[in-house]
Amino acid sequence: MQKKFLCLCMAFFLFFGGKPIYAKSLPYLVDVNLTQNVVTVYRMDETGAYTVPERAFVCSVGAGTPSGSYQISDKYEWRALFGDVYGQYATRITGHILFHSVPYERLYDKSSLEYWEYNRLGESVSMGCIRLTVADAKWIYDNCPAGTTVRMVESDAPLPIQPTAPQKIDESNTVLRGWDPTDPDPNNPWQTTQQQQTGEKINLRIDGAYTTVLGVKIDGNYYLSVDDAIAIFEQLGQKIALPTMLQEGLGNTGEVQIKQENQVYHVAYTMLEGKPYYCLRDIAEQTDVTLSWDAQQSMIILETPNEKAQTPQPKWWENLLQAIGLDFILS
Repeated sequence: MQKKFLCLCMAFFLFFGGKPIYAKSLPYLVDVNLTQNVVTVYRMDETGAYTVPERAFVCSVGAGTPSGSYQISDKYEWRALFGDVYGQYATRITGHILFHSVPYERLYDKSSLEYWEYNRLGESVSMGCIRLTVADAKWIYDNCPAGTTVRMVESDAPLPIQPTAPQKIDESNTVLRGWDPTDPDPNNPWQTTQQQQTGEKINLRIDGAYTTVLGVKIDGNYYLSVDDAIAIFEQLGQKIALPTMLQEGLGNTGEVQIKQENQVYHVAYTMLEGKPYYCLRDIAEQTDVTLSWDAQQSMIILETPNEKAQTPQPKWWENLLQAIGLDFILS
């Protein structure tokens, strides 16, 4: 009887290829790019393969981060880390390697963020774990169950999704700097002190044509909606790419990375009525458009490069008259 049971178990193991029986039901596969400090989450395609990029996060790995393929196991809302610090929403990948937030100086104290380390997200500065914003660490904690495959790879190949750059923390702001800007905690001062932007009319002159759009002015910079920005630059013969939606957990202001003709640009954004508005000056830097300000008319001027004036070539008979000294007829 025992022999039959062992044979049955072996046949079952061989049939499933030694893989966990729940593997096909797992919603995501996670790649960690150790070269570019980016986490990319894939979901299944129609065939059941994890080939569809779902979202991407900026992260920080370190010299101790291993390569290879692993499966997620334990999870902790708070976890003690190396260096007498603590992390939120920790998800174990293998051994002592976890996904987690940027470290905090005190356990359970969300106002004790190491903000100087937060501002280094995207650099290889961790002790080996994968550091993320609170929003991104929480997303993995909430959505990637035990058994989810995590592949740690080194690659400088183009990314399938360009992640949104985390908002930088003003290290001189003692009210906000101790909190992660993406932390959804209702006590987070980032959620309560950021002012709601209001729209205002912005006058534009576009290659001589006049128009007015609704935008936002912050610290002397003007921000436009995606639709208005694309329409304006198309009018100037320029093609631009801007995300119409931003990832969950980002603050009311921040930066996104835009890839345009194999160049990566940083474009500032602000939120108005739940939609992103992008900095006009940053957008113009992606193109050949020049931007200036007409103070007398309170107007932004957008122009394409002026073509060099071409001097008309003289006709053959003009050359002949000049050659025989009768060019005064032309005057």
